[in-house]
Amino acid sequence: MCTRLKVLTRNSQLTIRLGGRSGGVVRRDYSAAFKLPFKKRDTFPPFRYLSTAALDKNNYSGTESAMNSRQRVLITAPGGYDKLQLENLPDDAFMLGGKTTCDAQSACPEGHVAVQVHGAGVNYADICIRWGLYGSYKRFVGYPGTPGFEFSGTVQAVGSGVAQFKPGQKVFGVTLFGAYATHVCVPASQLFALPSKLTLDEGAGFCCTALTAFYAIDRLASSRKGETVLIHSAAGGVGSMLVQLARARGCTVVGVVGRRAKATVAFGAGCDAVVEKETGGIATKAAGEISWLPDRPTEPLAGKNLATALETAGCLVGGKVRDNTPAVGPFNAVFDANGVATLRMSYNLLAPTGRLVVYGFHSMLPREGGKLGLVSWIKLAWDFVRTPRFGPMALTSDNRSVMGFNLSYLFDEQEALQESMKSLLELVNRGELKVSTVTTFQLRDVAGAHASLESGLTTGKIVLLC
Repeated sequence: MCTRLKVLTRNSQLTIRLGGRSGGVVRRDYSAAFKLPFKKRDTFPPFRYLSTAALDKNNYSGTESAMNSRQRVLITAPGGYDKLQLENLPDDAFMLGGKTTCDAQSACPEGHVAVQVHGAGVNYADICIRWGLYGSYKRFVGYPGTPGFEFSGTVQAVGSGVAQFKPGQKVFGVTLFGAYATHVCVPASQLFALPSKLTLDEGAGFCCTALTAFYAIDRLASSRKGETVLIHSAAGGVGSMLVQLARARGCTVVGVVGRRAKATVAFGAGCDAVVEKETGGIATKAAGEISWLPDRPTEPLAGKNLATALETAGCLVGGKVRDNTPAVGPFNAVFDANGVATLRMSYNLLAPTGRLVVYGFHSMLPREGGKLGLVSWIKLAWDFVRTPRFGPMALTSDNRSVMGFNLSYLFDEQEALQESMKSLLELVNRGELKVSTVTTFQLRDVAGAHASLESGLTTGKIVLLC
């Protein structure tokens, strides 16, 4: 039985020592698995991780310009960036989900629409798929297969029974995997006409973040006017959508960001106050100017002090008086995709009848390296053990709720999908909802896109141009 674990690093070598009752020691060099993919000072990593299979004769005919016009990204097996490959699609082939293709140009399936893809949104779920950690992908697709949930593009053909779309029309939509491709074919119910207020780049990165945020705030939290909400990762794709939706409902919003530089994005989305996670600094905005409260420390804080900063910010903008009653916070709803790092704190910040909505566990996963090595798996297992459990008796006595969901399991809920998109597009057309920022990568640079999203340095949405 393991009773002691030590992780030692020296000269880029990593040694893991496991001590048990017998006093045995296991040592091994894992340095190759844990080299950083890029220097921390880099804003975006160099794109050197795409498998060499993307550059061989099967994908290129002598020069880059001669690349096949129909391609998809293939994840050959769970792992790092080397598992991402570009693969040619047959002539006239369209991706139909994450694994199969169809000749939709000449024989589009009934009720389906064939689309030439302009761009595909990149989501953290795609990285989890590459790591082999996404259950619905393993269930519905498996390896090898093509990831991707959302896209924008131009209609190429329509199947029988489809009257709302025509060839040449600009559209955007969702698919249960397979969007990392130049051509896709999806049911017409998962496709929507691109509104004039969204560009094709924005449309490619809109659906997943918007639908995730809408389901969380509308169907689960049921946030309404006058409530105070806390949104983690407020400058990210889902986070910035949540901020905008909360503001549209008349809520007071406190956002959490990882770095002060991201505060501008969070305020631009509509936050009333922003808390920097690393220092606990609190910022407010008046007359267009962001000001950080001078009485907040600048050194890194423990979780307890961060909780105090969040409580202070919630009371400050929510018009509440700080209440020293144990386990009573200022927030009617908290939206948390961090997992073990903040989950218990988020729960403790809830007011009576408060709702904690969980839609991810990002802090449990590595931000650098591209693959899950031994240390990553050990950390993942340890964080799983440390993840808070919320029992029904405790929830009843605390008068709070904890809810979670996975968007990929909701694709069959066609009525909910249509209703949600209708509400979202109304907000878009009124100018109350938008994609805050879009960073684009070429399809061949998919590994660089993944590395950038893993780094935590990006804001808004990443889109692959296909």
